[in-house]
This record gives sequence, C-alpha cells and structure tokens, in this order.
Amino acid sequence: MDFKQSTFGEIIDSEKEMVLTADERYGAYYINASEFNVLLGEFIKSVDPDKFIFAIFLSQVKKHSTLALFSVVRLHHTQAMMDLRQVLEAGACASYAIANTDSTDFADVGENGVLDASQSLTNKRYKWLGEKYPAGSSAIRNMKESINSSAAHSNIIYAHNNFNLNDTTRKFETPFFDIEDEYLVKTNLWTVGNIIMGLVDLFYGVAKDHGGMVFADDFIKRLKTLEAENHRLKVEMMETDRYKKSLDKSSQSA
Repeated sequence: MDFKQSTFGEIIDSEKEMVLTADERYGAYYINASEFNVLLGEFIKSVDPDKFIFAIFLSQVKKHSTLALFSVVRLHHTQAMMDLRQVLEAGACASYAIANTDSTDFADVGENGVLDASQSLTNKRYKWLGEKYPAGSSAIRNMKESINSSAAHSNIIYAHNNFNLNDTTRKFETPFFDIEDEYLVKTNLWTVGNIIMGLVDLFYGVAKDHGGMVFADDFIKRLKTLEAENHRLKVEMMETDRYKKSLDKSSQSA
C-alpha cells in the first residue's frame, strides 16, 4: 500500500488506515500481537486495594504496549522499541509491587514533598526480581539490553529507515514513515506479543506466591492458545532465508 505523508492531514489519515488494515497487511502476526494486547486488559478480574501500586504500573504496561503495537503497524520502528522498553520497565515494577506494597520502595520523598524515583530503588527492585524470579528477570533484562543496544540511540542502521535516494529524480527523500520492511514489521509484532506473554506469565507467578488478585476464568486457556501461536510464528520466521542469512553473518563475524 502507498500511504500519503506530504501534509499533517495526510499523515493522520494514513496512520488511521495503517492501523485499520494491519490485519490484512500482516495477517497472523498482527492478530497474535493484538490479541495478546486484548488479553492484557482482560486477564485480571480484581486486585486487592493494597496492590494499588501494581495497578498503577499495569496501566503503564497496557498503555505502552498499545502504543508499541500502533507504532509497529504505522511504520515507526524506533518509537515502537522505545515504548517496549517502557513496557518492560513498568512490567518489572508491577511484578515487584505484587509482593512489595510499601510506596517508599518506589520513590524517595525529598524536601517539600518532591518525589525522586531514585536509581538505588530501581536497582533494589531488579535485584529482588533477579533473586526471586530469575527466569522472568532474565527475559526482561535481555530484551531491554537488545533494545538499548540497537534502537535506544540514534544510529546509521535505523536512520536508513527514513532515507532514500531516488534513482529517477536523483534527489534525497526523507519520508515520515519508515520505508516498509515486512520482515522487520512482522518481527516487531511477534516481539510485542512475546513481551506481553512473558509479563502476564510473570505476574501470574508472583501473584500465586503472594496473592492479592483474581484472574479471569479463561486466562490460562487464552494464554496457552496465544503462546502456541506465538511460538509457531517464531518458527516460521526462523525458517526464512533472511533469518538464515543473518545467522551466517553472525557466525562469520564471531
């Protein structure tokens, strides 16, 4: 599809169309990611009042996972990755908050009541998560490191997503939307679903140990169904020539 982007109005109209036609353009990859996103809003029936900090961070997970999903199909790779980093960080905080309900574990109160979300408290939460739930902690850490090393800072690799030399006119083109790379978009959609899958599974595990919330009756069934599809899509992507070529390049540079 050719999406117009010469004016603000065209950009707004194109982005709406991109979201509304995403299932047609990316099929099972978009469907899996969007259904995981729906599950994120429906997997919990209720939360005890003392777990309100968990609910606060869950709202951040939900917001930024939706933004990431939209950014992927609107062809904004870097923005999607930045939102996913927010999802991972909020997910770590939410997991900690299920078992640790003291608000002083999340911010120091300075003079005049000014809050400081200090790095020492962040480190404390990650240390706890690593000790108590190493598998979930490792998954969050590895994904964050991957984003930090690739898309968190401007670099020549992703700058090419918004640059083209037109061979016909011999002019530079700097499109607002990324130059569409179907493989990258599908990979990003898979990643959105995979991150949500890991986080809700972690929340469920922490809650089993510490209580304080009631999960939807069909949560496990829906999670397992989406998990199986997410795994199928991963295998499908790994069987492509592009993925195999990337492995060859990695082995040659090792």
